[in-house]
Amino acid sequence: MTEAKEPAGKTYILTVENRRKTKGRYRDTITLLTTSSIRKELTIPVYGNIKPRQIAAIKPSGTVMLRGYAGEAIKTSVRIVPKKEQMFDIVETKADKGENLRFTLTTSKQADGKVYLLTVENKKKTPGRFRDTIRLFTTNKTQKEITIPIWGEIKAPEIASIKPRRLTLRGSAREQVKGSVKIIPNDKYPFSIMEVKPRDGRNIKYDLKEMEESGKKIYVLTVENLKKEKGRYYDTINLKTDNKHLPEIRISVSAGIGD
Repeated sequence: MTEAKEPAGKTYILTVENRRKTKGRYRDTITLLTTSSIRKELTIPVYGNIKPRQIAAIKPSGTVMLRGYAGEAIKTSVRIVPKKEQMFDIVETKADKGENLRFTLTTSKQADGKVYLLTVENKKKTPGRFRDTIRLFTTNKTQKEITIPIWGEIKAPEIASIKPRRLTLRGSAREQVKGSVKIIPNDKYPFSIMEVKPRDGRNIKYDLKEMEESGKKIYVLTVENLKKEKGRYYDTINLKTDNKHLPEIRISVSAGIGD
């Protein structure tokens, strides 16, 4: 602590320096005793957050994302460039789990040193999410390990274009109220609809027709209201397919029937 003089009177400057040698967080309190009769003690809380020294420039930084559809190639790369004052070699790489990904580490040279390229590829064949961490072990004395967090989000492939996904029926109970849904199989994932089954079915009549449009097989699902009085209802129509990626397509039906 140092004392300085200003036009308004004395000023005290308290300088606080970190002594922690490892990464981590901490809290402390500095107590100042005074000659004041009003307040004999001042407390100053201190918060420390010491981060590891960055020995490399990593792009992209943070969590590596693997997002895409099951059955398709999903991969990304991370560039690791050691800083001049922290030069090191990567001597080993491993994943904490590894069952959902494969990775390779390659090295190239640039004018002022090495550049590492970590390529990460998804191996998961089914829809779902996963987390993993790839660890790069270095020869640097300050930071012997670089961790690369991995987040995977694998979706079911889009086997069909469905318009609309939610069918809304609105009209009068005295009139015919119906709507239709068009289902167009994706060329990469051809399928047939084997069965049509509503969850309830008491208020609707449905019909599925296989048709051809622009040389492609499509399906048209027509749903008609059967409710004869005012009210609302909800239902779901399940379409069973012979495609392993999406064995069932669900069409939500909502109705608002007036007088």
